[in-house]
Amino acid sequence: MADREERADLVAVVRLLLGWGALAKIAGDEEAFLKSSGDALYDVDRRVLAGLLVSRRGPSTVRAEGFAQRLAELDAEVLPDSDDLRNRALRHSLTRRLLDDPVLYLDGLSEAESGYLASQRGALTRRIGELTGLVPEVRAEGIAMVDPDDDLTDLRMPEQGTDGHVALLLAEHLAGSGATVPLPELHRRVAGWALEHAGFWRRSATEPGAEAELAEQAVDRLAALGLLERVAAADGTPAVRARPALDRYRVGETILLEPGRRAPRSAAGKSAPRKGAAPKSTKGKRI
Repeated sequence: MADREERADLVAVVRLLLGWGALAKIAGDEEAFLKSSGDALYDVDRRVLAGLLVSRRGPSTVRAEGFAQRLAELDAEVLPDSDDLRNRALRHSLTRRLLDDPVLYLDGLSEAESGYLASQRGALTRRIGELTGLVPEVRAEGIAMVDPDDDLTDLRMPEQGTDGHVALLLAEHLAGSGATVPLPELHRRVAGWALEHAGFWRRSATEPGAEAELAEQAVDRLAALGLLERVAAADGTPAVRARPALDRYRVGETILLEPGRRAPRSAAGKSAPRKGAAPKSTKGKRI
């Protein structure tokens, strides 16, 4: 930085972080850096840093009164007032979601985002693919950027072990239903599976009350993968509802083929997909 004003701004921020404990000085001095005669070295306390407020706008610009309103205003993204800047903001927002979300569902987009994605979908997914190696998978309900090397996965589905098996069984049970299923019903279902698979699951799975914890862990996994969502039943009971991507776990009709025969194909010459199937997998969370 050749500009003294820029250096002064940086020093002010560094000293603020030092005061908060997010940085700890190891060597050097800010005054030497400010005079371009030296440098400074710091250590980062990530525990403190993780607790700092990060927002789209400065807290001092928020004018709302109530807590919820202040929080919403703090996180609100104001689109620029020119077409070019608005399009750039939309492009950045959609790119972040394609990279971060397991599945980008179209029903979760604003009207502006839907319009931009409809016209720029090919360019967006192609650009992401070129820069990251991710492969776009497009379905009627949304888009997923798939990691063919499985390097970015932090949550697997299916996965080995009791918890992984419960999640897979739950996915098969809910796939294609489209219904709102109360959590107590899932608890009872898991309790039955625990007895059925007692020889393979961990011993504690058959203990009284274990079915609730197993079901909750499975629901958390499927929700994190964008496969289902938590809702409330008509009577207010906590419940879940399958999302389109969960349809991949629906067990189809068994087809027995004679030797030499091939599976039925669609009119386009490809194996016919199930109706309503959503993206197969995601980059960060494999489904």
